[in-house]
Amino acid sequence: MSCEKVKKEVGDEKKEDKKEEKNEEKKEEKKEDTKKMEAPAPKKEQDIKSKKEKRAAGAVHNQKNNEHMLIEGSNILGRFEVKGIIGGGGFAQIFQAYDKVRKEDCAIKVEHSSQDIRRMKLEICVLLALRGSTGIPEILGQGKWQNGDIKSHFIVMQIVGKNLSDVRRSLPHKKISERTLYRAMLQILKALSLLHGTGFLHRDLKPSNCCVGAVDCSRIYLIDYGKRAHVGRVSRSAPLIAQSFLKGLSRQYLEYGGIVRKPRAGVGLRGTIRYMSLDAHARHDLGPNNDLVAFLYTTIECGDGSLPWSYEKTQDDIMKLKQTHTGEKLCAKQPKMTKAAEYIESLNYHNIPDYEKLTALIEECNPTDLKPSEPYEWQYRPLHSAATDAAGMRDNATDRPTLATDV
Repeated sequence: MSCEKVKKEVGDEKKEDKKEEKNEEKKEEKKEDTKKMEAPAPKKEQDIKSKKEKRAAGAVHNQKNNEHMLIEGSNILGRFEVKGIIGGGGFAQIFQAYDKVRKEDCAIKVEHSSQDIRRMKLEICVLLALRGSTGIPEILGQGKWQNGDIKSHFIVMQIVGKNLSDVRRSLPHKKISERTLYRAMLQILKALSLLHGTGFLHRDLKPSNCCVGAVDCSRIYLIDYGKRAHVGRVSRSAPLIAQSFLKGLSRQYLEYGGIVRKPRAGVGLRGTIRYMSLDAHARHDLGPNNDLVAFLYTTIECGDGSLPWSYEKTQDDIMKLKQTHTGEKLCAKQPKMTKAAEYIESLNYHNIPDYEKLTALIEECNPTDLKPSEPYEWQYRPLHSAATDAAGMRDNATDRPTLATDV
C-alpha cells in the first residue's frame, strides 16, 4: 500500500473520530440542558421566593418557621381579643384585635424577644409623651407575651387605615390631587410640630408612615416612632416613665433652656434613602429641619406621583439628583410649593423652624375655591382595608429604611 493511500485512510479515520466526538459533545450538552431545566431553582431564587411567601404571610424577616407570635382568639391583658394578623415588616408583626372596653378595633404591634427591646420602649415613650395630641395614634396598652416557645413584647395602639403611599397608588392617576394633598400634609405638619415641641425627631417621615384614619378617613396620623426615631429635648410635661427612659438611652437635641447642643460628627445613617436629607446622606447629626426635608419630599411624591430620583438604584445617583433638584426645579409640577421648599431648604441644624410660617405657606397651596367641608379625594372611593402599616412594609429599593446602630 502506498504512503499516499495510508495517509488518506488515516485522515479519513481522524475525520470520523472528530465527527463522533462532536456528536458525543452535543449529546452531553443536551443532557446538561435537561438537568438544568429539571433542577430546582438556584438558592438565590429560592431565597427570594421564600421571602415573598413570608411577607405575604406577615412574617418577621429571619423569623424561624414563619410562626405567628399571637394566636387568633387570644385574650391580651384581659381586654384585647386577637382577631388575626394584618401585617408584618422587618421587626414586627401587626395584629388586629377587639378592645372590649372601648368596643372598637385596635392594633397590636408585636416584636420577638430576640429584637432589641429599646426600639419598642422608645416608641412607647414617644406615644406616651404625645398622648392625646392630634394626629398621633393613642397607646392603649403594653406588655410581654408568650405563645409556646415564642416570647415577645407588644404595644396596643389605636388602629389606623391605609398609608398615603398605598392610597396614592390606588387613585386613578397614581397621585393625590391638590384639592386633597395640602390639607392632608397640613395635618402631618401639625403632628410633626407637636413631636418636635415635645423634644423628639421622627427621622423616618415618608408616605408609608402617614396613615388615614380607620374610622374618620379625613384624619391623617403620623406613625412609627420607634425604629429610627431620634430623641431631642425631653419635655418637662412628658410622663415620668418617658423622661427616665429617654435620659438613660438618648442624646438631647436641646438643653432645658432651649439651647441647641453641639452636633456630633460622623453619626450613623438615619432614615429612608429616598426621603432623607443631604445632611443624613453626609452622616451629619440631624435636627428638625431634616424631618421637614422628608416632609417636603413626601409632599412632592404624593402630588407628582414620584420623585426625580424614585427609580435610581444607587445612593450616589440619588444624592446627585437631590443636589440638583431644589426649590423651583423640585416643585416644577407643584409651583405653589416653591416658597415652602425654599424656606425648608434655608434651615439648618441650629434653626428652630417657624411652623406658623410654614403652615401659612402650605395653606396658600390650596385652591382658592376649596371649602373646608369638601371631602378628601379618597372619600369618593372608600378605603376598605382598615389595617395598619406601622412597619412600613411597602418599601421598595430606595424606599427601604436603613439600619441605625445608635440613637
